[in-house]
Amino acid sequence: MTRPSSGPDRLTERLQELGCEVVAAPAIQIGPPRSYEALDALVRAPGRSDYLLFMSRNAVRYYVQRARRLRRGGLPVPASVQVGVVGTATGAVAERAGIHLTVQSNGRTGADLADSVAAAASPGARVAIVQAEDGREEPAERLRSAGLSVTRVPAYRTRPAAVPREIVAAVRNGQVDALAFASPSSAVGFAVALGGLGAVPDSVAVAAMGPTTAAACERAGRVPDVVAGNSSAEALAEAVVGGISHREGATTA
Repeated sequence: MTRPSSGPDRLTERLQELGCEVVAAPAIQIGPPRSYEALDALVRAPGRSDYLLFMSRNAVRYYVQRARRLRRGGLPVPASVQVGVVGTATGAVAERAGIHLTVQSNGRTGADLADSVAAAASPGARVAIVQAEDGREEPAERLRSAGLSVTRVPAYRTRPAAVPREIVAAVRNGQVDALAFASPSSAVGFAVALGGLGAVPDSVAVAAMGPTTAAACERAGRVPDVVAGNSSAEALAEAVVGGISHREGATTA
């Protein structure tokens, strides 16, 4: 598993339920943005936006942390603001924090969420996109093309992590059955450690969460063997097991 985890993780739990032995090999580390200025401005006056879009679980977490620190009480997001998220896992984190979701995306990516908002919003509506410091620009570009006023708000920063040498060697030697990538940054970070995903043996299944992560894997040198049906830990876990089963069937044949 290549994403970082600071506590109980549903992906790990589901993989273990499906009979897998999970090896943690975080390829990225999550930390504060270089500056909280933009996030704090949003947290202090979220009602200035008509729409608030969270691109990830970490976007929600850092927003809520700053809201609790700076505002001390009240709803994290006013009821007057429309809120949308990417993925069911992000939605679950938002709802646990007391954020009411009102925008439903027709797809699984930030671009899909942007298209859903663009179709429903009035011209000139103000949209704040809360995302990683180096997050994708495509959602903002689509919203601006639809005539909306968009602000990208960096909530956290993603950086490559040092993958242990023994993990890199185990992957190169085909001593693991699968790699699970839950984000484009984890795929890129692992590719850096490995010298490109092209170094992953054919015997090792590569599973990606969603088309954006799958595209990142392909750019890094390996087309995923299987892509999760939705942006949830359960779907990625089942994709991992499906990829392993497919590889084992091919070997037997």
